[in-house]
Amino acid sequence: MGLASEAVAGISFAGVTKAYAGRNVVDSVSFDCPPGSITGFLGPNGAGKSTTLRIAAGLTRADAGEVLFDGRRREDLESPGRTIGFVLDPTALHPGRSLQETLKLNAMLLDLPHSAVAEALSLAGLETVRKKRVGSLSLGMRQRLVLGMALLAGPQFLVMDEPTNGLDADGALWVRNYLKHFSAQGGTVLLSSHLLRDMQAVADNIVMIDRGRIVAAGTAREFSVSTSTKAAAVEPDRLADVCTRRGWTFHLSGRELYIDAAPEDISRACLEHMVVLTHLSNVTESALEEKFLALTSGEFSSRNNTLEQIR
Repeated sequence: MGLASEAVAGISFAGVTKAYAGRNVVDSVSFDCPPGSITGFLGPNGAGKSTTLRIAAGLTRADAGEVLFDGRRREDLESPGRTIGFVLDPTALHPGRSLQETLKLNAMLLDLPHSAVAEALSLAGLETVRKKRVGSLSLGMRQRLVLGMALLAGPQFLVMDEPTNGLDADGALWVRNYLKHFSAQGGTVLLSSHLLRDMQAVADNIVMIDRGRIVAAGTAREFSVSTSTKAAAVEPDRLADVCTRRGWTFHLSGRELYIDAAPEDISRACLEHMVVLTHLSNVTESALEEKFLALTSGEFSSRNNTLEQIR
């Protein structure tokens, strides 16, 4: 029996389950992607990310549960191809067609004007190679073509599996900037990636999956919260003394101290003791990575019923 559809804005996964050979590769997956935001979908290899996204695209049938787009199943949308753009497999393209022909065929299927093809080629930076055969393209160029196809109809939703895979630094930066622009205009993005720092730079929300089950979910800011602060002073010994007086745990790395206290508390204490600071910042660079490794390491058993939910 399917779940009752509810009017949920954005993209909503409700109890999605898929088993192969009696083993659940996606196990009761439920989470929401709010409209006007980018949701990062993270997990190690084999965690169930791609299967979950293929179910959303209708390429794999779920054994239970459903995926809703603004409260409706994909097949119930008036024009799913225009409403949702998918970036899933850059290798699943006809190798003998040119880039322009590939986009033209998709435009014809979606009943789009020829101008949409030119716009997609321009948007993906493919105008100069539009006559090249798909089979001759590098992985990065194929990825650009798949992106162009996804954006062809100006969709409301984007569902993307590793969209920067194979792209050079400029291409990856363009993708991140475009997704920020897209979500700022009200679009909803679900994005899987193994590049944690890229994800932290672009995602508004994070969902982590391990062995088919959701193990953590929250805002990107919550995943970046760190109680550690990096500080440097003209006289490091005096800064260490302040930490000792306040009972703060700290360790020294070169001339910098990593202190288990908030920057504002450190600043006030240094002002009180007349310690001149030369640097003060939150340590957030590796926070997402640390949480990811902790949640998906061998010490974490996703077979337990108690799942950590970051709020």
